Amino acid sequence: MKDPVIVNVPEKMQKFYGTAKMLHPSIEMIEEAVKIIPIGKVATIESLCIKLSDDFGTDVTCPMRTGNGIKKITETLFSTDIDHTIPVWRVIRSNSLMINSKHVEQCATKLEKEGVGFSFTKKGEIKVDAGPEILYSF
Repeated sequence: MKDPVIVNVPEKMQKFYGTAKMLHPSIEMIEEAVKIIPIGKVATIESLCIKLSDDFGTDVTCPMRTGNGIKKITETLFSTDIDHTIPVWRVIRSNSLMINSKHVEQCATKLEKEGVGFSFTKKGEIKVDAGPEILYSF
């Protein structure tokens, strides 16, 4: 695994995070964290970021890089014939919406097979039934 990239929080993000140390997670870091989310559970990008910050001793993990990393992993998994051992379909947004990618329906199908329910919003987005018994805390 690559060495962690730790930076000062960029000036434009300081209103949210203050002047702190921020982790820019690699794809490998994200993959390793996602692998531990159990079947039938989902985790938010926010909780994933907190776990990565704890693991690498930073104040915060960049949520945009984390979300984009999840999208890249999803693209790779569903665009190839490799084994789906990284359950990216178990990571959702804080508002319980699935992360939007061109494979979002495939991810929803995987969640459904694991017993996690969902519904569609008026905009056609997929909202996971992420009650306290479903949410995974790292």
